[in-house]
Amino acid sequence: MNRKLIYSLDEAHTGVLHGGAGIFRVLIDKDMGGAEHFSLLVNTSRAGASGKEHSHDVEHCWYILSGKATFYMDGEPHRIGPNMAIFTPKGVPHRMDIDPEEDMTYVVIYAPPGPEQQLKENQAHAFDSK
Repeated sequence: MNRKLIYSLDEAHTGVLHGGAGIFRVLIDKDMGGAEHFSLLVNTSRAGASGKEHSHDVEHCWYILSGKATFYMDGEPHRIGPNMAIFTPKGVPHRMDIDPEEDMTYVVIYAPPGPEQQLKENQAHAFDSK
């Protein structure tokens, strides 16, 4: 096998997270590793950032590594923090308000892939139309 399958965070495709709220890092997708059925990102949202409500045409999940926030899904607030997982179904509006004390770093998996390409192409404006 001659394609690369293991990546460090330093090798990720990095850019400005939608709304300018932090940074996204695409670690595995079709371009990196050849993944056809999912994509994996590690994002960091800055302390105090407020996300804009949006939705995706794919389901995705989050795993919180550090930081705390209020996560709104379909308008309902949920307190989230380290070692918590969130499932966001396809088409469900969501957004996050990061606590002001510290940045939040989290893993995102899109299945099937797609929104990571919007991030790579449009960065801070990736989900403006949603």
